[in-house]
Amino acid sequence: MKHIYQCLVAGLVVVGALSSCKKQAIDTPNFDVTVDKTSYAVNEPIVYTFSGTADIVTLYSGINTSTVNTEYKNKDRLTIDGGKPQMQFTSFRSGTSTQANTLKVLMSADYDNILNPDDIQKATWNDLTAKFTLSTGVDNTASGLVDLTDQMKPNTPVYLAFKYVAKKDAAVAQPTWTIKNLAITNTAPDGTVTTIATIANSLSTTNWGVMSIANSANNWTYNTTALTFTGGAINADDNEDWIISQPIQLDRAIRASGTNIKASPTTRLTTYTFPGYATAGTYTVTFEAINANKWDTRLTTKEFTITVK
Repeated sequence: MKHIYQCLVAGLVVVGALSSCKKQAIDTPNFDVTVDKTSYAVNEPIVYTFSGTADIVTLYSGINTSTVNTEYKNKDRLTIDGGKPQMQFTSFRSGTSTQANTLKVLMSADYDNILNPDDIQKATWNDLTAKFTLSTGVDNTASGLVDLTDQMKPNTPVYLAFKYVAKKDAAVAQPTWTIKNLAITNTAPDGTVTTIATIANSLSTTNWGVMSIANSANNWTYNTTALTFTGGAINADDNEDWIISQPIQLDRAIRASGTNIKASPTTRLTTYTFPGYATAGTYTVTFEAINANKWDTRLTTKEFTITVK
């Protein structure tokens, strides 16, 4: 009898476990939004009224500026066609050496991201140096804003490198170079500007690679504000040294961000007041309503065209 009881209990446990693991169906949100009118003055608040239910509701207000994008159509984008990538930095060449062409600005689309001399040298490096203005002894010399469209291939990363080359000199020390204020951006056709790379967000050794090809006594260093190569002293051996970025996606674009106006299934959403638009124009407003569990997600959207005069 005891054995039968144990088997019965075990069977009930198994049935319960199987039942608890059964996929639970989820419904598409029964959700609606209304608004009193679709034409407003600048900075006039807009009141939206809700009916039905949804676990989560997010508002995409349709604002699009050079730094902010809240257009629902862009919520999942990672890259964009037709963008204009650009690069700029400041440089400082210090020291009394008159050696020419000691700094080169290079970019490669086929470097394999393996940091050794053979892999660096077998890659195709496009020399962009002539496009930039480099310091001749003045600190913070602006490079100018350089178009990198000819370096961009869809969904293909590139690598930025600064290459230092200097010869042995019995009279003066080799020059020192400092690179600051590096910024690579991509301007989308809609005017949105995505910051792709800066020195400040490339701080760890996983973001910059340093390799000495000749004369390891001198090497590139970097910190939160600058990349620096300190040239060798008088009679120092020839130097060839590289500092290479991690992959840079030149066609990257800002994803749209929404405002979560209902974050929990347990809260009730009846109205929401949007503070208004600061600039006249036409805005596509989208509400995304989601029901979700661990097995599935269902969503629906409601869209309005709002005119601001």
